[in-house]
Amino acid sequence: MNASERRIKTLINLGIVAAVLLIVLLIRELAGGLVAQFWTAFMAILLPFSIALFISYLIAPVFKLLERHLKFKFRLINTIIVFIGVGFLLVLFGRFAGTLIYTQGVAFIENDWPRVVSYFDDVFSEDSSLRALYAWLTEYVQIGEGEKITIDLISIFQSLTTIVITIVLVPVFLFFILNDKDRIYESLIGLVPKRYRDDAIELSTRANKVVTEYFNGRFITMFVMAIFFTLLLLVLGFRERAILFGFMLGFFDIVPYVGPFIAIILPVLWSLTETSQLPFGELSPYIILIAVVLGQMIQNNIAQPLIMGRETKIHPLLVLSAFIFFAYVFGIVGLILAIPITGMIKSTVNYYHEKHAHRLALNEAQRKKIREDTT
Repeated sequence: MNASERRIKTLINLGIVAAVLLIVLLIRELAGGLVAQFWTAFMAILLPFSIALFISYLIAPVFKLLERHLKFKFRLINTIIVFIGVGFLLVLFGRFAGTLIYTQGVAFIENDWPRVVSYFDDVFSEDSSLRALYAWLTEYVQIGEGEKITIDLISIFQSLTTIVITIVLVPVFLFFILNDKDRIYESLIGLVPKRYRDDAIELSTRANKVVTEYFNGRFITMFVMAIFFTLLLLVLGFRERAILFGFMLGFFDIVPYVGPFIAIILPVLWSLTETSQLPFGELSPYIILIAVVLGQMIQNNIAQPLIMGRETKIHPLLVLSAFIFFAYVFGIVGLILAIPITGMIKSTVNYYHEKHAHRLALNEAQRKKIREDTT
């Protein structure tokens, strides 16, 4: 293919892309309401499906144990056994740990939060330079004061409906994902033209590996971080609040880089009001911050590559960009799926490079030109 033919092909491809974008814009203008309703319905299904998919990857090792090592060949029976086991564990968690965390959360809101508000009231009132800032903040954010709230019954009904649908659909989706996983996979591969099926199988295998490593690895790190910070906070003298804050620091680790620093806000604020009761006094907030920073460094540079593998090792800038993009498009589901989706895209790009390495590799003149331009 000569240069003229390549230019013509490029123009044709650009024209196709422009036409598709134009059609999407026209559909949005002519049927914006229908598109919005379709998107709302899609998101209502995506949330429970994502939760079910997350759980399915967490309990996949149990399925492998039943099928490969214990030789239980009936998938339906294995699914029922796993369902009963997961349900039993959830009941145990809710009965003991869940109840304790809920009790501590209520106690924090009722007893500790007013002291945090009072502490910052005193800090801002004593410093004249901060008084104007405090007045500006309280003009928009009323902390600890009841306000009149307009109740939108339709919105409440829609929210409750979404919650109920999610609770009902999660076990349904989970059952079919576990029981019919192979049939679903084969049906999807069957839709791919024969000439591309080998590529589709390879890409789906890599995508499954990425998602499995990420979800299992993320669950392990969340569990380890929750235990680590609970023990650390007990040593620092946080007493019963160590369980609540330790659980928060572990749970928010589901959002890498950003989550732990969001979860650390409440324990730091609480420690500021309890410095006289804590063994390390005024150093306690700084110790917590240093511990979170060190924990993130160890996790991202040592634990994550070992637990999650190479494909989920993504540059922090790309991670943050993926969080912003997918959270904007899919909301809370986007936060959970941002890294797996980005990892699958990275794996796809790597596969394409492997197949076409001879065409994509830079020659020595190109490398030299790049080095000259960047120095």
